Amino acid sequence: MSTSTPSRRTTLEKVEMTATTHAGLWLDKYLKEQSAEGGGSTKTGHFKEAAEKRISDAYQVSFTRWQQSLEQAGAVIRQAQAQGRLAIGLSGESVLETSITLHRTYGVPYIPGSALKGLAAHYARNLLEEQLWGTGTDAYRILFGDPTEAGYVTFFDALYIPGSAKQDCPLVLDVITVHHPEYYRGENLPPADWDNPNPVPFLSATGSYLVALHGPESWVEAAFKILQLALAEEGIGAKTSSGYGRMVFQTPPAAVPPERGQTHAAPPVPTDPGQAEVDAFLMELGALSHARVAPEIARFVERWRRLEVGVALKRQVAEAILAKVREAGREKASVEKSWYKELLSSLTD
Repeated sequence: MSTSTPSRRTTLEKVEMTATTHAGLWLDKYLKEQSAEGGGSTKTGHFKEAAEKRISDAYQVSFTRWQQSLEQAGAVIRQAQAQGRLAIGLSGESVLETSITLHRTYGVPYIPGSALKGLAAHYARNLLEEQLWGTGTDAYRILFGDPTEAGYVTFFDALYIPGSAKQDCPLVLDVITVHHPEYYRGENLPPADWDNPNPVPFLSATGSYLVALHGPESWVEAAFKILQLALAEEGIGAKTSSGYGRMVFQTPPAAVPPERGQTHAAPPVPTDPGQAEVDAFLMELGALSHARVAPEIARFVERWRRLEVGVALKRQVAEAILAKVREAGREKASVEKSWYKELLSSLTD
């Protein structure tokens, strides 16, 4: 029989979530009870309350001021849209076993600039032409820096764009289910059908985020192109092997010529020739209302099958279709259909 113990002090027992409650403070300090067995059942409602929290008016004012400050400073900004969900800071320190990166002042999810820079650097040194972008090359050192000097480009934190998530609630209740806990703990017990699954609730994020870079124009452009490829193919944050963390820029960066007199122009970054076709597909899919998903999703799946683009772009479109189905509340009705399984299978092939 499952038992639980109170987690709050008596004076805080009746505190409820309000419009002005800070989501991060709520998660850290206001868990009502804790399961004696350490399971996640008592935490689900706590996470759900945080996921229903709309962003505050104060954050909208702050975001507008932040964007204006970036523009005045000469930073180049782009909007990056999550194609599904983001798990940023999942393994961070937390009293709830799982964590999520939230703005310290406003409790809104964001992507640290250090994470964006790390992802771009990882992609450049591992997946771009080694002679141009490998570790130790001039291009890699100029763009990302090294232990002796900073790079040419500054990567700012990417803040959540107000209104870009459903009902302006960027946090989403999610779950990780460990089906064979004893086996994964190394207890020398093989996985079996009679094992007790252990669902662990956590929060992920959705919506669009304002990505801002500052530096010499050609190097900023190179950084955006690398980020565009890395976000679409690798994803950012945790659980990227399960499809989390994929993002696309809603407005593809235009080519920017090197600054006059600039002696160190950024070397070329390859782009997928099918990107324009995929961008057009995603714009049309994004405009599809939730009410039209059921009758029209088959048409989009058929178009996806006929796409003649690279594997990464094809996966990007598959993830976007699955995300649209989830957002429309059609996942349960679709999960056993052959086209749904085909899309899921394409993410792991």
